[in-house]
Order: sequence, then C-alpha cells, then structure tokens
Amino acid sequence: MSPLRQQFIDTLRVKGFSERSIENYVHVMVGITGKYGCSPMELTKEKIQSYLLFLMQYRKLAPATVNLHMDAMKTYFKLMAPGNAIMKDFYHVQVPKRIPIVLSREEVEKLIKTASNLKHKSILMVLYSSGVRLQECISLRPVHIESERMKIRVEQGKGKKDRYTLLSRRTLDTLRDYFRKYRPKQWLFEGRNGKQYSARSTGHIVTRAALKAKIKKRVSPHILRHTFATHLMDSGVPLPVIQQLLGHTSIKTTMIYLHVSEPMVNKTKSPLDDGNQPEASSHE
Repeated sequence: MSPLRQQFIDTLRVKGFSERSIENYVHVMVGITGKYGCSPMELTKEKIQSYLLFLMQYRKLAPATVNLHMDAMKTYFKLMAPGNAIMKDFYHVQVPKRIPIVLSREEVEKLIKTASNLKHKSILMVLYSSGVRLQECISLRPVHIESERMKIRVEQGKGKKDRYTLLSRRTLDTLRDYFRKYRPKQWLFEGRNGKQYSARSTGHIVTRAALKAKIKKRVSPHILRHTFATHLMDSGVPLPVIQQLLGHTSIKTTMIYLHVSEPMVNKTKSPLDDGNQPEASSHE
C-alpha cells in the first residue's frame, strides 16, 4: 500500500468515517487512478469528467453509485489537498425518486415460515420486526436484546448514533430458542468460528427465503425495513415515532412511507366523489 493511500485511510478514520465508507472511498480512488495510471494528485478535471461519463455510459452504474464516486473524490481532495478546487464544478447526478417496494403482511408470514433453519428465521424476524438496517442487524450482540424492556438497542447505527427500536414478543420467543441452540457469544448472529455474520450471507438468506416463498417482488433486507415502516404507518403510528425507530435524521426521509400506506390512500376520496362538488350542468 502506498504511503498516500495509507494517509488517506488514516485521515478518514480520524474523521470518524465508518470502515464501510473507507473501503468504498478507497475503492473509488484505486479505480480512477488505475484507469489513468497516475497518482490522485495528477488527476485533472478532464480526466475526472471522462471517468464519470465512463461509469454512466459504459458501466451503466446507477446515479446513486455515480454520486458515491463523486463524493469519494470530493472527500479525497478536501482532506488530502485542501484548497484544491478540482471538484468545484462537479454536481450530483439526479437520482430518480421511487416509492419503496413493500411486502404485505401475508407475504411476510410466508417469508418467515419458509425458513426451516432457526438462525435464518431469527434473522428474518429481527430484520422485519425491528426495522434495523442490514449492517445494524449483523452488528447486534446478545446484550442488545433487552427483553425486560422489549427493546433492541442499536449502537452506533448510521451516522454514529445509538437508538432503541422494537422487540416483538414473537421475535423474542424465537430468539430464545435460537440462543439455546447456538449459544452465540460475541455477536448475536455468528458465522463460522464465532465470527460476525457477513452482510452478503444475510442478504442471501432473505433472497433465498423470498424465492422459496414464491414472492415475485424483489426482496432484500432493506425491503424488510421499508415494510416495517409502512406497516407501522398502516397501524396509525405517528410519523415522528417511526422516524425515531428507523434512526432517520430528518423526518423528510420518513415521509416517503406516506406514499405507500394503504389505509391513508384507501380513506382518501377523489375530489370528484367527495360530495362537495357542484353538479355538472346539463345542456339541452
């Protein structure tokens, strides 16, 4: 590893970036410098623009992924070359706004029932019933399951924030069976040799369960998080409470679930049918 790359990594750690963000940012800088065979300090605006177009037009990366590359480069020059304005005229690509995919309650039940492995079933139930993110789920420790308070403690979630979310009775009962069988020590969900369960393995558990349950929607751990939030909204839970449980910094992020809550949509009448519109005049 070059001294410059190590310095970048060390600086990111000092600034409090997560290990996942550090890995992503380093991967971006290795990619662009590898393409041009030069040091990051030798990059020009023209090379950066050409590389971003390459990502969009040839690699067909999603707008959000292109923006991540841009953020990595901006962070690099901000930290490693203060005063360098090379990224000044680069702006985020517009990301299409999409309504989240959400499972019905019946689909969630089918998903859970298809999991014959107790560990897999426990993971599915925790993801859906608490709304934790994938990384938060695999970072849980046994002590974070606070059964007396019926809460799950999420430590250092996104944005380096601690919070509490819900622990359902059904999930607790399943976790107790799981704990008696597997006896996890350091992590709630452990892989081989007691290591932390990987994000990839957890994602595969969800997608395989969806295929087995014959659910045609694209299902991922994050879809279970969307489903958790939407079902709370359907049940009439106030938006600020859902925001707190999800760990959203801004309530604007949580408001997307207003668009997918069925009861709210179903109770809303078209203005043509609300009974307050004047009758259409007839012409003889």
